[in-house]
Amino acid sequence: MRIFHPIIEEVRRFIDQKRKDDTPYSESIVPGNIAWPSAERPEVILKRDLALELGSPETASVSFLLWTSDLKRIHDRRLTLIGPDITDTKASGLPLGKIVMVGVEGFDENNAYERNTEIYLKKFDLALKGVMLKSASHYMAEWLRINREAMDSGISFLHLAGGLMDNYLSLPYVKTVEMVVVTSSKEDVNALYDMGNRSARTIRAMNKMINEMSFDCATCEFQDLCEEADELRDLREKMA
Repeated sequence: MRIFHPIIEEVRRFIDQKRKDDTPYSESIVPGNIAWPSAERPEVILKRDLALELGSPETASVSFLLWTSDLKRIHDRRLTLIGPDITDTKASGLPLGKIVMVGVEGFDENNAYERNTEIYLKKFDLALKGVMLKSASHYMAEWLRINREAMDSGISFLHLAGGLMDNYLSLPYVKTVEMVVVTSSKEDVNALYDMGNRSARTIRAMNKMINEMSFDCATCEFQDLCEEADELRDLREKMA
């Protein structure tokens, strides 16, 4: 299934533009053996122990998931970082944008919604020392807290991405994983919001067609998505 291809292409254009700007930019291949000490349970980091907040309610935060059955479209284990890394800033807070793009096999209209949910929930399996994650899926937001000990020990997005990628790849139908992290500015992070919103609406549109068997385009709130995504339109016609 390739329902997210228009959004993936828009993410690529965003990355290309930031590469041409003066924005701090880096690309890395995350090694499979990179590790950060695990915590027995999700960490709780209080203000007195806090070194850095990313994506807090006082700044911008956007996080979303995209997938495709075209594995060549995903650069496996690539981390693109737009903005400063965790230990490259003296600020106490940064905005946070995070895009996870995965290459999958065996997706169809009967299992795609459930598997999308399984992939999304995998991030909550990651428990690292000195890192606290809070998520508000309704607002497509994530809030990371890093404590002083982790900061002093040199934690980076390579460590976080490595742990997350390993978790995603533990699912048998996930074959490749790529991540994009944006910390450069509120404006850059907020520029991702429309892409994330369309990704969430795309999943809801597919779920509506399958579970509600609703094909009345004239009254459907997702009509604009079907006009953009050929596969959604083809799915509707096939099911109708």
